[in-house]
Amino acid sequence: MQKVALDQTAKKYWSEYFKEYGKQWVRDIPRRIKRAATRHLQASVLTGEFAPLAGDVSADGSLSIEAAFTGQVDDQDAKILITATFNNEGKLNEFICNRIS
Repeated sequence: MQKVALDQTAKKYWSEYFKEYGKQWVRDIPRRIKRAATRHLQASVLTGEFAPLAGDVSADGSLSIEAAFTGQVDDQDAKILITATFNNEGKLNEFICNRIS
């Protein structure tokens, strides 16, 4: 998985400069997505990259994320679409994993 550090100053800059578009670029995907995908797919090894596609923070503070995974599941090429929802405390409420190849 590729990790890139982004400080709060940079997040604020992009969010204010590009508004909603900028917020899409700097949003965080919780690390629990990879663990949940590994568990759901019953995989021993999950290598690749998760890319955010869409996200929404509700008025109650809950977070909905749609992401795509491209990589390998147990040494086999895979593409997966993921939908996950987290409550306002960051607890994973729902996880839907659809393998498309």
